Amino acid sequence: MRFPRVVWAGSHLPNAPQMRRRVVKTKSEYIDWFNQYNGKMNCYTTVYDFEDINDNTQIDSSVILDRMFLDFDAHDKPLELAHSDFVSVAKRLEEQDIMFRSYFSGKGFHIIAKGARVTDIRSIQQYYTDLAKDYPTLDRTGIQITRLRRIPNSMNLSSTYGDDKSYFCIPLSYKLGDLDLILYCAKTMTPVDVEYGTKKINFPSVKPIEVSDIEVKMPKPIGKIPTLPCLNNAIMVENPSHYARVYLIQWYRDLLSGRERNLPLEQQTELINTVMSELKTIASQDEIWLDWDEQVTRKYVTGIVSKGYHAPSCKTLIPQGYCIGKCWRYCE
Repeated sequence: MRFPRVVWAGSHLPNAPQMRRRVVKTKSEYIDWFNQYNGKMNCYTTVYDFEDINDNTQIDSSVILDRMFLDFDAHDKPLELAHSDFVSVAKRLEEQDIMFRSYFSGKGFHIIAKGARVTDIRSIQQYYTDLAKDYPTLDRTGIQITRLRRIPNSMNLSSTYGDDKSYFCIPLSYKLGDLDLILYCAKTMTPVDVEYGTKKINFPSVKPIEVSDIEVKMPKPIGKIPTLPCLNNAIMVENPSHYARVYLIQWYRDLLSGRERNLPLEQQTELINTVMSELKTIASQDEIWLDWDEQVTRKYVTGIVSKGYHAPSCKTLIPQGYCIGKCWRYCE
């Protein structure tokens, strides 16, 4: 583990005020932080390491893109579904002799696969998207520079069993197979740490990003909510990418909530319905969003609204190829 690094202690209680991410500068400071919060709050750190971190946060442009994080979550469906997808992907990676470690998160499964370092996160996203289409429980938003992961051997306070006891997030061999045994290991914090493979993933190359100097105006809203030029351009196509849809929902949430992270349940419900109405209007346009699925879309809208995810900045959107010119929000 590289230091300094960004960590976060998050409350598992609905609508509870949340702490900000913070920087721990040394391994000793990290251990002290972990011991202070583990068992009281959910403990996370960034998936990626960074070459440059200031006193408050990481410098996104210094990210070290050398891995792929896979998050399998069945949500309100049987855990067996996520376990099946997790085992299938793990076998697939092992057959290719890819280096990876796997984990039980307390509610789902994680895989961290090593890759040859790239400079553009779109390379990892492209590989990931091709993989994810075959596995419905694999989180489609998994590849982001600022993505967090649950810290191994921390208590997952969002997952409970008898007497309100919680499962631990543990390193796991996917070959354990038996789900009851996995849950027992997670109850007793019995890690089974195995690293598979000897090769790194060669992520595909992508075209370089070119940012236009043209000044662009805000497009006329399709519905009632204004949209950034870049997101409007990305969404008004036959089948927008998953990330374009997520970023648009995050943008709507920020506008409608004033970027307030913690919203009362009643306000969340109202916001969800407003966003869904806007997205339906977009999807009703000719030759736009042909694979629209209201049930799936509502699931993602609900998750983004309830968890308070903010829209990405230009520093995130530009490297991913969304920028079409300089608008009022553009940052150098």
